[in-house]
Amino acid sequence: MPVVMPRYLAGAVAVPALVLGLAACGSDTGAEPGEEGVAQLSPEEVLLASYSSLESESYQMESVVTMNGIDFLEMSTVVEGESSQSSQSVFMSAILDAAGEDLSGEPELAGMEAMFSDMHTTTIVVAGTVYMQMSGSLVDTTEAYGEDAWFTIDLTEQGDLDEIYEMFGGFDLASQTETLLTEITDVEETGDGVYTGTVREDSEFMQSMVGAAAPTGPPEPASDDTVDVVITLDENELLSTVEMIFPEIDGVTMHMSSEIVDVGGEYGIAPPDSDNLHPFEDLADAMP
Repeated sequence: MPVVMPRYLAGAVAVPALVLGLAACGSDTGAEPGEEGVAQLSPEEVLLASYSSLESESYQMESVVTMNGIDFLEMSTVVEGESSQSSQSVFMSAILDAAGEDLSGEPELAGMEAMFSDMHTTTIVVAGTVYMQMSGSLVDTTEAYGEDAWFTIDLTEQGDLDEIYEMFGGFDLASQTETLLTEITDVEETGDGVYTGTVREDSEFMQSMVGAAAPTGPPEPASDDTVDVVITLDENELLSTVEMIFPEIDGVTMHMSSEIVDVGGEYGIAPPDSDNLHPFEDLADAMP
């Protein structure tokens, strides 16, 4: 029974965070708007400039991922300089609803119901420290660590983000941003401030996204299908929206939409007001 679609499940969680990385990490490639006329830049260079320009701004991004029109993931993120705060809700039951599956009629799968309960994550990055709080689904930490538990990573001590992400299942947004920008093909301006392109499913970028949640590494590429990417810029040539439409698998089509809803705000990002702090390595002990 195709209850879980591992490739899309990993990708759905990863994509909105990755898009945030696109906006926040920027790039050293390409010119800033104003350094040379936008008309003189290639479509790829215009997109690079829109990312790098956001790097100096504070902003808020909202992201939604749907499966056959059913909300699967909602994410809200604010960024101020080197600080950020993100809240993410994953509605795991959407996987079953979109696929038309019902576990209640199959007793041998009843134990999987916890896997398909909602999952909530809050992540704060302040002064080189990452604070993460998780609840729901198979990652509820309340029983092991009590209420309001936060798990921390000291980036100044860890140093290498690649090793951190490899250890806990994820990817370095900065390096994956560079990979995505390298692998987007057929980029063209299709309207005023509207750009389209594609990324192959067997590309390094897509495989890294999928492999982020796979403990044994990414699977073999399933096809050479492409994922469509649509990016719009605002009147200041800053990133405004990003949309990705994934090829249908087992009758399920995923759609991701992210939008910068505010630029230049003050968001008061600060460490959590809690003494219940634990090293991120301890998070594994809270897993069933």
